[in-house]
Amino acid sequence: TIRTVGSIAHDPELYQAQQEFIQTHRAWQQAQQSQLEDVREQARRLMDATRLRLRHLGLNEAMIDEIASWDQPDHRLLLGGDGQFWVYASIYEYELPLIREGQAVVVQVNSLPGTAFEGTVRAVDPMLDQTTRTARARILLNDPQGLLRPGMYVDVSIQVDLGEVLAVPREAIFETGTKQIVFVDRGQGLFEPRDVVVGARTEGLVEVKTGLGDGERIVTSGNFLIDSESRLKAALEGAAPGAEPAGAHQH
Repeated sequence: TIRTVGSIAHDPELYQAQQEFIQTHRAWQQAQQSQLEDVREQARRLMDATRLRLRHLGLNEAMIDEIASWDQPDHRLLLGGDGQFWVYASIYEYELPLIREGQAVVVQVNSLPGTAFEGTVRAVDPMLDQTTRTARARILLNDPQGLLRPGMYVDVSIQVDLGEVLAVPREAIFETGTKQIVFVDRGQGLFEPRDVVVGARTEGLVEVKTGLGDGERIVTSGNFLIDSESRLKAALEGAAPGAEPAGAHQH
């Protein structure tokens, strides 16, 4: 579950841009009947300009193609309509690969405790905000009772299906600052530190891409104690009489 924040959209700028694109697209279609090349070319340039503006406002090509078939802009961008609102939610850069069109969304509002609204991800903006390092997910939200208002801040939960992967409890991953380690139980009180490459993180589990095999026994608690003890033993052995100078070996 990806949790983030967003707001109920009130976007008159996008509404106006949609209206301009619909008009120029309609004019371009009509211009195709003209025998004058200049007329057709001018209509195409105007349509391309309004299409580009929609791209700059965050819409992808599929959504723009859909708008081309409309008779009027989307009124849900202003005051909602047909029991639906648009929600704009911020998705961090590292979470973007997990977001797909059609994913289920649950939205909650602080002013309406205990009430959950269901929605669907319709698109993710192709551009990234340079300041926040986020992209905007466009969510179509159902509000059959008319409880929501434009501009409301909302809490958003997006359900992500990660499929079937090798995973370990979060507590099993020992973070050194530069790498991730899992201690593998070799039996008879022996533990092997194993470098792993991790992937997606859920509330209780972490995906392991490489470094472990299915069914291996691992330490899920006390990792810090095991690591501290192994470092202490190495230090004591290095300080023993006749030991090689520190740094002579890398253990």
